[in-house]
Amino acid sequence: MFNLRSVFVSTAALSLACLALAACSSSSSAAKEEAAIIDDDPLTFAQTIEPLVQEKCQGCHREGGIAPFPLVTYEDVKSMGEVAKGKVQRREMPPWGAFNDEACTVNHKFRDDLSLTDAQIDSFVRWVEKGMPLGDAAKRPPPRTTFAASGLLEKTATYAMPAPYTVAPGKDDIRCFPIDPGFTQDTWISGSNVVPGDPRVVHHVIVYVDENHEAMAKAGTAGNYPCFGGPDVSNPSLLLAWAPGVPPTTYGEEAGLKIPKGAHLVMQVHYHPNSEIVNEQTAVELKALDARPPYVAQVILAGNANSANGFIKLLPGPNDPASGPEFLIPSNVNGHTESMELVVPDAISGFTIPTLGIYGVGAHMHWAGVDMKIEIERKNPNEEQPAKECLLGTPKYDFNWQRGYVYDEPLDRLPTVAAGDKVRFTCTYDNTTGNRHVQRAMSELRMSSPPEIRLGETTLDEMCLGVVVTVRRATITD
Repeated sequence: MFNLRSVFVSTAALSLACLALAACSSSSSAAKEEAAIIDDDPLTFAQTIEPLVQEKCQGCHREGGIAPFPLVTYEDVKSMGEVAKGKVQRREMPPWGAFNDEACTVNHKFRDDLSLTDAQIDSFVRWVEKGMPLGDAAKRPPPRTTFAASGLLEKTATYAMPAPYTVAPGKDDIRCFPIDPGFTQDTWISGSNVVPGDPRVVHHVIVYVDENHEAMAKAGTAGNYPCFGGPDVSNPSLLLAWAPGVPPTTYGEEAGLKIPKGAHLVMQVHYHPNSEIVNEQTAVELKALDARPPYVAQVILAGNANSANGFIKLLPGPNDPASGPEFLIPSNVNGHTESMELVVPDAISGFTIPTLGIYGVGAHMHWAGVDMKIEIERKNPNEEQPAKECLLGTPKYDFNWQRGYVYDEPLDRLPTVAAGDKVRFTCTYDNTTGNRHVQRAMSELRMSSPPEIRLGETTLDEMCLGVVVTVRRATITD
């Protein structure tokens, strides 16, 4: 990896070489000295670039990985060097949308951070511009042979849709598929993951818990039913939310979500059809614990406010009509923002809200979305928690690479949220032809200019939806 000390050493060596040239006029000696300096330069594939590629790229870019081509050998990387240089400079690769900027500095590190530092980006760019030298092959690191398993590690069960579903070309389709997991006792889930049957058409998946088996009755013999807006069952609880790029959700052995004895699952799948007829069968992977864990986890989806009234309020913003705040993204506008705010209540459905640890956060928008900020303003901050804090900023948000961001902290050291705190979600959109995703939407709609975009669930609508995963100490009533 690029080392500032190596620059000073190389500079010193160059100065000594110049003195030697002054002392003797041997051009052959000067050539040998220059060659030695080049050989000692660590900015080579062997010493700097290959370790970086192994750590940040090969998890996907390898045989059996999700990337379309490998980056394993020197020849692999060199052949893609110029393309990779641009991707790295624009921070489009590795796929990691969360970065600090002037509007948001996150106080906590994220687990499994794929992002590159400024120094690492500089090293890669300069290596490409230098001609991508291999360097001393003897100094190359051993090949990387250990990678995280695809899917959910140590899963205990996989539950697929009852039968394949046919997705035909046409409008977006949002379907609910009830599943009976057969739990004969209360079950605590410490990990979950969605395996899309056909990633080309699966836009996102939300899995709910249905204690009263209402979804099964709605599905009837068809095994599914349309469910725009939600599963349409009483008191559903959220098990997981998945979108392209989201890795498995895991809580370790210390925390889990509860699925009550006998409860069913409802898999809500949002399909965005392509030009082909597709038969697909999405599945959910779960890892169950043997006993109740010390901490109870909960997945909260918050945002998507369309008015200034309600539990989550839409805040005044640019281009609002005289009648008040409205979620509307004008055509051909870059940098448009929509903000909404949630004031955490004292209680919900008779349950008093305790202080909750924030385990992880995520952002969900559609094709025009380019950045989302999640901020908190605490009503009663303590000495360890600031009154105002930015929990997430995603200035490199990409619909194709959505993911959750888990704080790399012990459960008792997480940032917290409590009753009376204000949580704000601010989404930024680029609704111009400069946004390649908007270009794709225009192509699908056969439009010559970007359309106005409103709040909605289809791919060509927009969202501003924050994902907040919380944990709290388990009690005897759990």
